[in-house]
Amino acid sequence: MKQILLVAGVDYEFSGVDFRSLADNRRKLLDRKNTKHDDLRFITMDVRAGQVEVREITFPGGKRTESVTTTTPFTAVDRTSYTTAGGHTRFKPGQYTVMSITDVYAKVRDIGATDPGSLVELSIFSHGWMGGPILVNSTDDRQIEITVPVPGGTPIVVTVPVNGTLRDPDDKDARPRLDFIAPTMDAAALKQFKDAFASDGFAWLWGCAFPRVIHHTLWAMEGSKAYKSSGVGDDTVLDMPAVTAEDVDFLEQILAPKLGAFPSRTSISVKFKYLKWAFCVANQACYAFALATAAGVDVRAAALGTYAEYDTAGDRLMNVYSGFTAHFTFYKNYLGFTFDPEGRRYAVYKAAGLSCPSP
Repeated sequence: MKQILLVAGVDYEFSGVDFRSLADNRRKLLDRKNTKHDDLRFITMDVRAGQVEVREITFPGGKRTESVTTTTPFTAVDRTSYTTAGGHTRFKPGQYTVMSITDVYAKVRDIGATDPGSLVELSIFSHGWMGGPILVNSTDDRQIEITVPVPGGTPIVVTVPVNGTLRDPDDKDARPRLDFIAPTMDAAALKQFKDAFASDGFAWLWGCAFPRVIHHTLWAMEGSKAYKSSGVGDDTVLDMPAVTAEDVDFLEQILAPKLGAFPSRTSISVKFKYLKWAFCVANQACYAFALATAAGVDVRAAALGTYAEYDTAGDRLMNVYSGFTAHFTFYKNYLGFTFDPEGRRYAVYKAAGLSCPSP
């Protein structure tokens, strides 16, 4: 039986986005496309509701049957789960029974242990950033608050640091530098994680990956008089008078060991090979790349510097905003990216990796 794992995050701004509806729309689309009548198991993990739905569609004797079971093993999330300070809405600490990205990983590993090679799609519908899906908008502050009861008195809150590669227990969101190494996943757990996926399986991260500084630096590069959509030589010097100080800081973080500090924060000139390498290295640092490497499957995700929006017609899923044409072209022609076969403009982070030869 083919399995599809759908994850619905929380719209933590409570602005009207229903990620569960998007996950359900994906299920309905894949069901309609199942013209070969393969037996399917859809597992939907709904973070906001705290629910896990298992829907099995089978065709005994050629007749379609459908069964649904729903459990609520996690605590639901609502507005009271959040605090707002300085205009930012953050998930409150200490909510340990709310669904986490680690619970998603556990479900994948369970498939790898009990029915390896059956997971054909892992789709996560949520807000996102280059660090991965934002299931609840929690904080990895590397500390945990423990409430100690005091008989006859006021409980004491003790703050304990989280050290090394341990995940912050308060944190529910993806963390690419912690999630695929011990103790979150040791070698045995990582093998189960990989074993879950079918040979043609893939993962899809439907949210944004929009570090504004990467978008703007790409734009400044694409606006250089020496830049072309294809055929720019590695040693071509690009003058970039449209950069901001933040753009220069971003490039300098990566390129300083090779080029030193840039003399200006308002205009720079740099060989194209260094720009290509900087954007390539940035993409190697994102969650989509880490997931592709860990799972051994292709991952469809918004390329860095682009964001997703909601379909207004048709399948009612998500797509990457079409106005990033120049970015798409750069990623395709200079970094070798392909894009999703459904035409939604998501980049494909290959299981084979992303090669970034040092200039």
